[in-house]
Amino acid sequence: MVKSNHMALDWALPFEERIRNLVDAWISDGRDGHRLVTGKAFFAVYSWHLMHWTDHDITWAEYAAAAFHNIGGTDGWNAMLRERANCQRCGDTYRLENIGLCTGCMRYTCYACGGHDSCTGEIL
Repeated sequence: MVKSNHMALDWALPFEERIRNLVDAWISDGRDGHRLVTGKAFFAVYSWHLMHWTDHDITWAEYAAAAFHNIGGTDGWNAMLRERANCQRCGDTYRLENIGLCTGCMRYTCYACGGHDSCTGEIL
């Protein structure tokens, strides 16, 4: 999981390319659970999937579903949404359900602060 999490959070590549690499590695390893993301990486991948699920082939959706199941399904997702994170711009604290995550720099940002001047990432 650590390698997959690092792959998802490493903002050297565009976010879609990171997801493509995650899915390809998962498939080439026989859809093994050790290739599924957790924590902040899962939050980013799954949130992105919820916004863009019709844009890609079925394997991307299968990956998101497997990762969702791996973190505990609905109960795990709801618990994650209750976790707290700080906006890395203003410092205010929010539940994950009330804060955005930038797909470019992977920083949490509140909706009042919005995007980042030097980053072209999408706020999820």
